[in-house]
Amino acid sequence: MKSKDKESAAKKAKDFVQVAERTHKEAARKADAAEEVSKQAKSALKQAKKEFKVASKSAREARNAADEARSAYNKAAKRSAKAEAKLGKSRKKAAAKQAPAPVKEATEKTAAAKLVAAKPVAAPKARKKKAAKKGRSKATKSAAAKVAATRPSVEESAAADDSFVLDESGLDVQ
Repeated sequence: MKSKDKESAAKKAKDFVQVAERTHKEAARKADAAEEVSKQAKSALKQAKKEFKVASKSAREARNAADEARSAYNKAAKRSAKAEAKLGKSRKKAAAKQAPAPVKEATEKTAAAKLVAAKPVAAPKARKKKAAKKGRSKATKSAAAKVAATRPSVEESAAADDSFVLDESGLDVQ
């Protein structure tokens, strides 16, 4: 009986060895698969880190650019407000200087209208012929139009009064 026991023990041992080999092969296959997944995860993590680094850098640059743009806008707004204030003051001065002028223009216009009304009226046929041949001549301009042409406009005089010089401190009125 001892030999049968030895044979059965040997058979059991062979079965255990086969089971162990199968289990080892299965474990090795799973380990290889896990190692492959680990490599893919590591490469994905590496790529994600690179992308995060690039995104962080571009976000930092964008924040810096936005800060610079904000400060430049604030400076420009201050300069613009300062220039607007000076321009408003100079416009007020120009308006104060030009205030008596409309009264003179009104009297000149009425005088010019009286001169035009005082001229003798030609026959209708003669007027039509002159208009057809020559058109309007320069001599028929009113006196008010001549005066207005020689006098600079309000905008031109205001522009002449308001000359700005840009230097380090900003805009200065001369």
